[in-house]
Amino acid sequence: MEINVTLVDVNDGDAIIIELVRDKQALVMVVDGGRKSYYSRVKLAIERILRKYAKKAPDIVVCTHFDSDHIGGLIPLLEDYISDIKQIWVHKSPALLNAYLKQATLLLEGNRKLATTHSFEMYSLLNEVLGNSTGNKRKLNTQRVDLLLESVTELKRLIDLIPADKLVEPFNNGRILLPDWPEIKILGPTPEYYNNLFPPGKLLVDFLKEEMIQEFYVERRDYLQLFEKHDGVKRPTVSACEKLKDESNTSLTATNKASIIFAIEDGSKKYLFTGDAGIESFKKIPDWKQQLKNLYFLKVPHHGSSNNLTKELIKLMHPVFAYSSGDKYQDDEVLDCLKSNGAKVHTTKAKKNLTFDSTRPA
Repeated sequence: MEINVTLVDVNDGDAIIIELVRDKQALVMVVDGGRKSYYSRVKLAIERILRKYAKKAPDIVVCTHFDSDHIGGLIPLLEDYISDIKQIWVHKSPALLNAYLKQATLLLEGNRKLATTHSFEMYSLLNEVLGNSTGNKRKLNTQRVDLLLESVTELKRLIDLIPADKLVEPFNNGRILLPDWPEIKILGPTPEYYNNLFPPGKLLVDFLKEEMIQEFYVERRDYLQLFEKHDGVKRPTVSACEKLKDESNTSLTATNKASIIFAIEDGSKKYLFTGDAGIESFKKIPDWKQQLKNLYFLKVPHHGSSNNLTKELIKLMHPVFAYSSGDKYQDDEVLDCLKSNGAKVHTTKAKKNLTFDSTRPA
């Protein structure tokens, strides 16, 4: 089987096109679409590949999870191609998030008109999310809330575009989603793990606080790196793998943990696609040590963030090739650790669009 993987450069985000060819049959999958502002770039790559196989649309579209840097570009993609797409894989908004949609819309509107709003309830809720921050910090945090609420409403727009007969919820429940392509297998999440991530009764304010964690992590990391660079303290040399976190000190949102993880198996070669899945996500895969062992190709999770892979996981996965789509979220120690374990590593941050060709791997 011939497998080609294209990672379109969408900054910190994912837009991946997979081509599978065997026995004169071709399958084209699009996995995530980056932010909406990058869609013209994504469409250009899609159109080039569709012409190669005389197809009108991608066969399968996968939304790994509903962060804006993954879901935004899928909305115009579905508007352009929906009539000829065969399946869309996406986890429908759980009941908890459905309950948030109306509140989120109101809060988003109140957020934009905060200075003049007369809604004490919305004002109080926003204050609780943002804490007691003032000035520029409050403005920055308000923008973060805006982006998060937009992603919740984007999910609804996406779901509304999908005909019922094309929507598939991809869980690891023993089901093969594509009988003609049994090489493609969903590894995670299981239904039990997914439902555990979104328990009933969680308040909107708590959901928003948790979902803002990653932005604060990046801001804190950049500050610490700048401080260490100029504080004059000489620190011992530590290997890239030793710099990585473990399960006790990572911060990852439920939305990221719920990412669809799937594998494509070509004989003894396994290709793993991860969305923004984290350490816990991988360990919730049934028989995870065997399923993740000795990969041929790894799509590095979460744009190379150190919140998502430990040195033990990297040693277990031991990929021959590791491709990453990232920019400010990329932690170089993750890619350096992969390299030290023998992986040939490529990132869109350095090389823009990336293409892996199984007939000429590099």
